[in-house]
Amino acid sequence: MPSGKAAARRNGRRPLIRFALAAAAAAAVLVASPVSARSATAAAAEGSVADGFGRPVAGATVWLTSKFARLQSRTDDKGHFTFIDVPAGAYELEAYAPGYQGLRGRYIDVRPPGVSLQLTLGTASSSSLTTLGHIVVNGSQTPPVASAVSAELDPQALAARGVEQISDVLGQQIALTLTRPIGAAPGLPQTASIRGPDPSETVIDIDGHQVNNSNTGDFDLELLDPSEFSSVQVVYGIGPSTLIGANTQGGAINFRTIDPTAKEHGLVRLSAGSFGTYAQTLQATGTAGGLGYALSWHRYTSAGEVHDYPVVVDRSGVTAQLGSTLTATAALAKLHYDVGAGAGFINLTYRDASAVRDLSAPLSVPDDPANTGPNAPFAAANFPGAAVLTNSPLYAADVRLPLGPRSAGGARPAFVTLRHFTSNSAQYPSGIDPALSPYLLFNVDRIADDSLQYERALPHAGLAFGWDVRAETLTLSDALAPGPATQSQTQRSAVGRYEWTSGPRLHYTAAAYVSRYDTFGSSFDPRLAVVWTPTAQSVMRASVGTGFRAPLLTERVFNPNLTAEHTTQYELGWEQYLKGQPDRFHWALDLYRTNLRDPIFFTVDESGALTFLKNLGRVVYEGAELRIDKNLTAASALHASYGIDIAYPVDNPLAFDPSAPNVVAGQQFQGIPPHKGLLSYDRHKVGGLDYALDAAYESSNNELNRPAYVRLDANMGVRRRNTELTLYARNLTNAFASKFTLRNAGVRYPTPSGNAPTNAYALQGRSFTLTLTQRY
Repeated sequence: MPSGKAAARRNGRRPLIRFALAAAAAAAVLVASPVSARSATAAAAEGSVADGFGRPVAGATVWLTSKFARLQSRTDDKGHFTFIDVPAGAYELEAYAPGYQGLRGRYIDVRPPGVSLQLTLGTASSSSLTTLGHIVVNGSQTPPVASAVSAELDPQALAARGVEQISDVLGQQIALTLTRPIGAAPGLPQTASIRGPDPSETVIDIDGHQVNNSNTGDFDLELLDPSEFSSVQVVYGIGPSTLIGANTQGGAINFRTIDPTAKEHGLVRLSAGSFGTYAQTLQATGTAGGLGYALSWHRYTSAGEVHDYPVVVDRSGVTAQLGSTLTATAALAKLHYDVGAGAGFINLTYRDASAVRDLSAPLSVPDDPANTGPNAPFAAANFPGAAVLTNSPLYAADVRLPLGPRSAGGARPAFVTLRHFTSNSAQYPSGIDPALSPYLLFNVDRIADDSLQYERALPHAGLAFGWDVRAETLTLSDALAPGPATQSQTQRSAVGRYEWTSGPRLHYTAAAYVSRYDTFGSSFDPRLAVVWTPTAQSVMRASVGTGFRAPLLTERVFNPNLTAEHTTQYELGWEQYLKGQPDRFHWALDLYRTNLRDPIFFTVDESGALTFLKNLGRVVYEGAELRIDKNLTAASALHASYGIDIAYPVDNPLAFDPSAPNVVAGQQFQGIPPHKGLLSYDRHKVGGLDYALDAAYESSNNELNRPAYVRLDANMGVRRRNTELTLYARNLTNAFASKFTLRNAGVRYPTPSGNAPTNAYALQGRSFTLTLTQRY
């Protein structure tokens, strides 16, 4: 939560409004301008279609459509297609192929002598939140026309580098805070919040299925290994381009597991690193007898930075041993069967993740922050023997069926998708005081989710409807006293979305979400977005919409009258691609403001007991995000991003929040850095030496309660055919490597009664990991 006053009452609204009106007027003039019939000069359009891995897509149908012509071409075995004698002008570009997501709603300018096109189609999948296809025109990539800003991480590349936890990289993304409610040591809970201070306002999905729990409202990202995922999608804000539902105020993060492949592939990966850390991964994907499969097994063990560490229990004077051992196992099995000549499919997924974490060291606090060495006196609240066992199996079944007659190119006009998801996560703590944290309670959380989605492609438009029923049962033993130990709720929601274009430049998306909970009632949330593409390399997007955050089951036990938080969000963004390969330059700027009504505040006493819980006051989130990418050579690139993330209460609700002492009107919430940046350089050369350097900056008021800092990570590797050897270095500057949480040693947080002390959290010290990957 960013520091300092959110001196925010910005008066810069009117210039922004004038700018938006000028842009709208320019768009209206552009749309009203007549498009010339046929130019006397014809041009050629040729190109290729590939999947996300660069493999050619044969038999794809590509369309070029204007007011006066509709031209069609098919790709050959190498994915190539050609149009000849194309009248010069603006064309809508569409591409379809069985087994892939359709690519439509993109406009290109065809001018003599012609254009070269590179199209990428995403695999048809019900697990994606956004359309993954993109277009490169004459070497320059065209920006996406989705109404929501999104970023995508490549977990497979991270795993090959030696990155052990996705959260390490995810937490460096701008406008995303990796919240550490108890501390930053490995093994302790880590949750993510997008564009705000509350992780329960961010949806966490695995393969498009929401996994947020109703105890703390979020999902523990600790020990998520990148090797079992094909991509991580971060969707910012509440733009209507996704159908994730309205129970979010900051955005969504979707972890997509690896998919079956048409040909057989596999890998063996072995890692060894500092602090006695080892990892092994086995994977196989392919298709046998028409049945696609993806299998993954991963094992991670670490002795930890602190192990067999003698300290003196201050209350008894007895010597105890502290440790931070971690052991985690993840297994994935996925089966895929094509239906309708590849236009539809049946998917079955099983995933299980279990871990044992020794938390005696992460939860221990030295009496004197300046004395943390062996045999120093430590507080005795939670050691020795503090540990947590977790287990999280999930099952999913997805069926996607094509509807309607085939077009001349083989595409179907509509699809219906049925999805079922069941998860049963459990946590078993031992040796931990139940009053310490809601994140370390015994709990069993069962989620059953069923949904139906209908999508139909129309001329220059698309229509989608979705229905979902999500039932959750949460067991927290005596933690919910005086209420029953088991609580449950059912959420029913429906969404309708319509996307259409108006000429070659304007794209519109309108959506409406209706949600009903059997605990607090209903919510209706409309959203609208306009995307303007003045050129093929630039795009401007604007959106407005509402969302909500449902009260948690644990919150309603103590106050059954709680209702949902409600929010209205405004967003404006500009994205631009300049030049072509290899000197590509890309930048994107996004501005947002979120007005939150009826936020849930609570008060606790000195022992941590809840004394007050109520919907009260107003809160504002606002910020700016700048992203820049520059290709330096054909093999190297520079990436930079900078974010301003402001979050403050408008009113003073006179409540005390343990994670944000004394909420002060107009002041940044604690633990959200107002400034955050990332600068990275990477070089990838086939058959040569690869290396990368990442510098992540966070201002003061960060989630560690530390002064502003920069963390450096680096990797170096070499690839020879199917073999990769990589050395990964983490936290090269050894920033805040104090091993333990230091009581009252953090940056003080201003309150009406004076600067309040905070605990300083520790990052894991400098470490190195050597990773060998053998592909076959």
